[in-house]
Amino acid sequence: MNIRRRILTTLIVIAAGMCVADSTFANGTLIRWHKMGEEEGGTNNTAVGTTLDSPVPIIDGIADIQPLDLTAANAPTYRTIVGRPDGGGGIGIEFNAASSQNLSGSSLNWPQQSALNATEGGIYDLTGIADRGFQFWVRPTSTADQAIVMDTLQHGVRIKSGKFAMVYDNNAEYLSNITVAANTWYHVEVVRPAGAGSGSRMYVNGIAAAAGGTSSDYAGDQVTPLTVGSSPDNTQYFSGIVDDLRMFVLGTTNNGLNYGAFNFATDNAFAASPISGIKGVAGDVTNNGILDAADKTAFIAGWMDKRLVNGVQIADMQSRSQGDLNLDGITNIQDLLLLQNALIGAGIGTITAADLGGVPEPTTLVLLLTAMAAMPRRFRRSARS
Repeated sequence: MNIRRRILTTLIVIAAGMCVADSTFANGTLIRWHKMGEEEGGTNNTAVGTTLDSPVPIIDGIADIQPLDLTAANAPTYRTIVGRPDGGGGIGIEFNAASSQNLSGSSLNWPQQSALNATEGGIYDLTGIADRGFQFWVRPTSTADQAIVMDTLQHGVRIKSGKFAMVYDNNAEYLSNITVAANTWYHVEVVRPAGAGSGSRMYVNGIAAAAGGTSSDYAGDQVTPLTVGSSPDNTQYFSGIVDDLRMFVLGTTNNGLNYGAFNFATDNAFAASPISGIKGVAGDVTNNGILDAADKTAFIAGWMDKRLVNGVQIADMQSRSQGDLNLDGITNIQDLLLLQNALIGAGIGTITAADLGGVPEPTTLVLLLTAMAAMPRRFRRSARS
């Protein structure tokens, strides 16, 4: 078989697979939810004693009857939320570093060893589950070195040297290049999505900001607590507001219970919000809520771009703005098929071989993808006739 035939065969297999693939994605399972005020009826400018763990949706037929509440030290304060980029409101909790304020309680860390697992006295089957994550909104009032959320010393978020930093695997720090601005809202997520080899990564406002820890796994020790507003050893305290801390689990238990796979589009609250994140229009590369010629231009400019953070391929809002429509961290043939299908559906001219002149066998590629994209529409028409 010559090289041209190999390329064509490969493209047919890929395109056909994309046409018949399920368009839905699994996503992680929310297992703890600290709303930071709403659940306990907190009101603006009053002291916090305990913030409650709000019930999560039913998991494997089991209602959430095991709250893991967080206890406050030195009376942090409830604050009305204003100006969050996703339009969120309600109540959050403000911490004052000078007063050594924080919240602390049982950690999630390695879910199999957490208080939520049935073998540890909990209500859920988490045996074999090690993939997990958390996310929250934060408005720092200081850019000094400080800890914001620490789920033991294995997973955490700090501010270091004026930038956000991810903590993973026994307090190892991975500094981002995102400079923190005081009195500004940010969404931050830390997730270990797919085994030790994938490591951990941190997103800030939907942008992958740090990644690392792919050469070793994190420790399962549960002695260190979950702390919000300080480091677990109470040496670093935070100044600012934290809101809506959500913790989730991923993967399949030893007994076959599936908690889902990490899906950036739904498991990252910044990206999932139609206000701050992905607008939900098929093929809308520019993410302005409109499919037009500008999306073709952006896609062509981003063609074959691979989003690497510390050497790890990651999908985020940046990769999507360059045409990564299937959110796998690279703009390639699979994304081209999705865009062609959207353009055909909207009656807009598709991308041509000339547009992608640098692609090997561009004429074969574009003609094939255009035909494959149109195939479902032709099939539906023939089925109705």
